[in-house]
Amino acid sequence: MGLDWRLFTILNSLAGRSPVLDRIIQLLMNDYAIPTALVLSVFGLWFVGTSAATRERNQRAVLSAALSMITANLVVKALNLVVYRFRPFAFHQVNLLFYYPSDSSFPSNAASVGFSIATAVWLSNRKVGWWLYALAILLAVARVCGGVHYPADIIGGALIAMGCAYIIVRKARFLDLLWNGVIRLMRRLLLA
Repeated sequence: MGLDWRLFTILNSLAGRSPVLDRIIQLLMNDYAIPTALVLSVFGLWFVGTSAATRERNQRAVLSAALSMITANLVVKALNLVVYRFRPFAFHQVNLLFYYPSDSSFPSNAASVGFSIATAVWLSNRKVGWWLYALAILLAVARVCGGVHYPADIIGGALIAMGCAYIIVRKARFLDLLWNGVIRLMRRLLLA
């Protein structure tokens, strides 16, 4: 835990220095602000495209992002049944800017949400994908600064998420038929 703890203490030392900085960290690490921005960005991507082909590519990215997030979270939950890592505040004096989560710190569920969405979109639309990666990184770093995750928790959640998204977007070709059907149905309902 040496390097993990040192990185944690560096980032967590940013908390408690300034009420303004603390409020920014709290905004970035909460369960609403960045997850909502991720969802709204993906929702907007569903309707964006200068051509029918671009719109369809974006819609496939949105569907892949949703499935990637669900899959990554299932993997994280399964790992939580086997591996339990205490949160940093359980045994250390930390600058805590959040409530006391009781679930396992490793792997980070917050990181898995952000990075699964960002990766699935990035594999289809780099421009929007970079924006989503920026949001995912802000969420992840803020969770360490705020005292609820170690850096290794974030890395673990991000790697699981990125792996799930890669498999769904690049390797699960059988999903193409499902995505075609969903997009056709949404078009009939005038939602695509």
